[in-house]
Amino acid sequence: MENNLTINHYQYLVIGGGLAGCLFAFQLYKNNKSFLMFDPNHNHTSSKIAAGMFNPISGKRMSINWKVNELLAELATTFKELEQQLNRCFIIHEPIQQIFGNNKEANDFGSRKEDENFKKFITDTPLCEPNLIAPNGCFEVGQGGWVDTRKFIESYTNFLLQNNKLLQEELTYEQLVQTEKNWQYKSNTFNCVICCDGYQAIHNSLLNWLPFKLCKGELLLIHCPGLNAKKIVKKGVYLVNLGNDLYKAGATYEWDNINENYTEKGKLFLIEKLESLLNLPFKVVEQYAGVRPTTRDRNAILGAHPQVKNFYIFNGLGTKGVLQAPFLARQLFEHIELQKDLDKEIDIKRFYSCYPTT
Repeated sequence: MENNLTINHYQYLVIGGGLAGCLFAFQLYKNNKSFLMFDPNHNHTSSKIAAGMFNPISGKRMSINWKVNELLAELATTFKELEQQLNRCFIIHEPIQQIFGNNKEANDFGSRKEDENFKKFITDTPLCEPNLIAPNGCFEVGQGGWVDTRKFIESYTNFLLQNNKLLQEELTYEQLVQTEKNWQYKSNTFNCVICCDGYQAIHNSLLNWLPFKLCKGELLLIHCPGLNAKKIVKKGVYLVNLGNDLYKAGATYEWDNINENYTEKGKLFLIEKLESLLNLPFKVVEQYAGVRPTTRDRNAILGAHPQVKNFYIFNGLGTKGVLQAPFLARQLFEHIELQKDLDKEIDIKRFYSCYPTT
């Protein structure tokens, strides 16, 4: 009997439909590249449960983020294009009200606020939102906000599904074969493979040598009538207003028990933090947990495998994924298509020494 199996060829195989995968697919789509994405459509991935915040200033040291102006510009441009394409709203620009936890934080801010690069993002004398516990005062960060990552991912993967560019199934790496000319997976062939599968990369024999440092995070959805915060609020935890008196609150950082199961310990930790922030009663509506694909140096990992041809990674976004992913997706696309260099801070080459040679 003759084998009449039809082989479909694509320029790109995208593995993973989270934030990284969808934004890289968007680059492919708008540049008229043929591609097929594989994603099993799990409900509680880190990309989907994330609060989706973007903040030009981060950490207790109040550091200005790497390439912040370029990142913010790319973020705004990319989501404007996506919102027009899909006729949905994903990005919400809101100031971030950072409440000082103690006098030291307030004093540290005082020494930072004269820096010209820092000053352009902040307002140091805002009125703290009513019903927040803020005895040491606060400051406000401009040019921040959040992206509804679940809505974006579900909308974009649905668009890809309707256009026959997505298969909602788990890709089995053992069946992905490199041939003399390209890559083959079942009845499909590809020029390039792009791995965007988050923490699942640790199960990929071609990538498990990379120094991932996975971090479990838990979040709460709370109902808090009367708060009416039109800003993102931060004090040990963050509060993002979803509307209808619902707020996403998080997050925990767990480096040992890495799984996607939420815990009573995580819930109690977040409740304690919220009670130190809110002067209002609140009710926990839902709890989430996910695994962040963070790395040893807390920077993303992009680029080509050191030995396997046409096999790339776009991963390690960690807690700054929303801010960085649009810029990095374009940078990886231009690296592959136009041979532009990647920034050394995110280039996989910085970890080539970790690759086993025997």
